[in-house]
Amino acid sequence: SHWAVVRWAMAAAKRTCWGASLGKTLEVLFAVAALVCCLRLLCWVEMTVMPSHRVHGSRAARLLMRLGLWPSSLATETAAEAAVLVEAGDQQQQRPMLRSKPKAAIGPTASPVWLFCAQQWSDCACQGDVRWGNRGMWVTIRLKDGATSQVVKCDINTLGDHVPGDDRKHCECEVVPGTDFFNSINPGLLPSEIVAKMPTRLVASCDLFKEGAKQGAWGAQQWEATESFCNDELGSTAGSRGPRAMDSAVLRHLMKAWVEPRFMRNYDRMYRDGWVERAFVNYYAGAPYGKHANMTEELINSVHRFSSEPIVVMHFGFSTVESWTAERFPRLVLINVAPMPSLARRSFNFNKLRAMLLSRVRVGVELDSDQFVAPGVDKMFEFTKREITNSYPLPILPPHFLDWSPTDQGPGGEGHKLWDRYCPGGKRKSVGCKWQTLRWGHAHPTWTFWATPFLGRWLRRNFLDETLPERDRGNGVMPALRVLDVIEDEDLLNIATWEEGGTKQWCKYDLPDPSEFQALLSATGAQACYAPFCGDIPGDPRSHPHDIAKLFLTAHHAVTPVVSRRYIEELDRRHRAKTLAPPYLYHQHFYKSAAELKDANPSLTCLA
Repeated sequence: SHWAVVRWAMAAAKRTCWGASLGKTLEVLFAVAALVCCLRLLCWVEMTVMPSHRVHGSRAARLLMRLGLWPSSLATETAAEAAVLVEAGDQQQQRPMLRSKPKAAIGPTASPVWLFCAQQWSDCACQGDVRWGNRGMWVTIRLKDGATSQVVKCDINTLGDHVPGDDRKHCECEVVPGTDFFNSINPGLLPSEIVAKMPTRLVASCDLFKEGAKQGAWGAQQWEATESFCNDELGSTAGSRGPRAMDSAVLRHLMKAWVEPRFMRNYDRMYRDGWVERAFVNYYAGAPYGKHANMTEELINSVHRFSSEPIVVMHFGFSTVESWTAERFPRLVLINVAPMPSLARRSFNFNKLRAMLLSRVRVGVELDSDQFVAPGVDKMFEFTKREITNSYPLPILPPHFLDWSPTDQGPGGEGHKLWDRYCPGGKRKSVGCKWQTLRWGHAHPTWTFWATPFLGRWLRRNFLDETLPERDRGNGVMPALRVLDVIEDEDLLNIATWEEGGTKQWCKYDLPDPSEFQALLSATGAQACYAPFCGDIPGDPRSHPHDIAKLFLTAHHAVTPVVSRRYIEELDRRHRAKTLAPPYLYHQHFYKSAAELKDANPSLTCLA
């Protein structure tokens, strides 16, 4: 064993060095040092290569800690702390849930357990100790004396890189089962036998989708969208399944969502037979009262001021904000969704497609947390229902304010593999992007239930690591593209739209920055606009040769909550006083309605 080898080496060194020359002593000490280095290397090999030690910890590491030759702060998990894993072939796909089995009945007297709390580059809000690392290598951040909670930034800049090269480092929170804090945790992080005893309700799952397939066209479309996640045979054989495909058990788990108990009354009031007719849908994760939660709160507040429709917030994090209540936000439905496991190594933003799919909204407008809405925004539901139908079953995006191309940096920018498929000429403008059907769109889609199969199809292609095969278009061959090489939600929504021949884009209803609203707030009774930000969004030869109209319905990049609040309050004041200009602006002219805008500008290519 490791321990026997070290004891023998140390005893030999003691016998040899007693009365020996300095040279001989140094020679033996160098040999012992070399042995220790080998053990340290073995420790890393055990932790990296041997799956059992990902759960039980490295024997070499425990040995070196006993000798004082391995950092004691890097705690290892013992056999008694056996992790609950979902096996996924050779990958050992991890489901983010209990990392140790409770040793007592559930209740305030139960033994603490470690729960997945936050991925790398996220914050962990915990009412106990937090540990940072992966694969049995942990740094523990103790809860300070007298404190009831802590927020830990889970990143290498703050906590150090104790597992170099591992991009699956994360934070875990120590929680006592049965406490109020434990009961507030996302059920998607807990074993089913514990969730069954919690005051929550499952509102999305494979069983519910299959059962609802006969409800109507919307139920049939959703089952078509989700069946490949729920059917083991379809999930195993669909497309060109790649080496980083998620296991079927993980896919089924990722289809689950639970309504937050304190919002059950709101859910029952707004949903009928598991569906809501029209709603805004947001997705988020973050520490309660942290920046992302505060940004999301301003979004929720703006919806309650300027809309008559509900907002469904799909929460993919650890725990939610306690001050969000059904009484305070009567049109908010808060739903907890099973988070993606850290071993999946996908962008958090693919949860946007999951939120759209699992929220069960017939007509939806997706809103990011760094947005707020303005008066007149409910028109987007009318526009969406009109445009996304059985004959055009694709979500519609607004154009990006920057026309990304193979020559640019940024989303899908220079060097990105996606351009090889759609723009065979690369930087040679004489060839161009002949298979790019629309200008680059901003990832703020709207959809109807007719588009849910599209969402499920492209989410499946990412989760199963499929490859789009070569495609002969008659005027050339599109090269193959591995879907995982399309690394963000916006990139995927764009190439999916091009791949399926999408031709529709909204006018710019998600203005690039809150400051753009100065044009609206500065307008007087006159229809002309001469203030800053009165110009159009610059067009492009392919899709919008006559520039793009602005619709002052939502603001993007609302990343400072206090600034967002000031804009929301001023918009509310002007709206109540009926001194706010109409929200449709094109060629420095405000129009009273979308119909008036289109009648006056028949060459307008964006939708309103």
